[in-house]
Amino acid sequence: MVRLPLQCVLWGCLLTAVYPEPPTACKEKQYLINGQCCSLCQPGQKLVSDCTELTDTECLRCSKGEFLDTWNTERHCHQHKYCDPNLGLRVQREGTSETDTTCTCEEGRHCTSDACESCALHSLCSPGFGAKQIATGVSDTICEPCPVGFFSNVSSAFEKCRPWTRFPASDESPGDDPHRDRDPVCCPLGICLYQKGGQEVRG
Repeated sequence: MVRLPLQCVLWGCLLTAVYPEPPTACKEKQYLINGQCCSLCQPGQKLVSDCTELTDTECLRCSKGEFLDTWNTERHCHQHKYCDPNLGLRVQREGTSETDTTCTCEEGRHCTSDACESCALHSLCSPGFGAKQIATGVSDTICEPCPVGFFSNVSSAFEKCRPWTRFPASDESPGDDPHRDRDPVCCPLGICLYQKGGQEVRG
């Protein structure tokens, strides 16, 4: 009655020694499959076949126009992004086997999202407003009202408010209309002349 448990214990030890338990976790840049750890494919390569007891993981470099940017077990590489000129896009940086193509917008436009999948025209600052922040390829124009002492008489995405040529007797014209969209030139006898659209106009 005592021998059976002892034999079971001995056989259990023997089986454990001959047939070790499969790993439950692998090292960095490895993956577990079929009870063994295989090497991941490096960036720029895709998986062709898993490793075996005799061979390592087989990987293949991505074709032209494709990429993979991480250590992976992907069977297919990703296509490079297409910068569609019909959407106002152009290539900022060509993609490689390890990186995607980066798009940006043509002159006068900016990306509508962080992924830059489409573009929009830069906003114009109306007369009386100047460009506080000039638009870039990734951000739109930020406009601000011209303060007292400055004016803008054009619609522009980059023109800032310009200082008056000569300060009038008061900060505001008759009728309490701030001089934001014209340049007061002079005020003889209380009658002011303003530059508006390149012509002098009585105020």
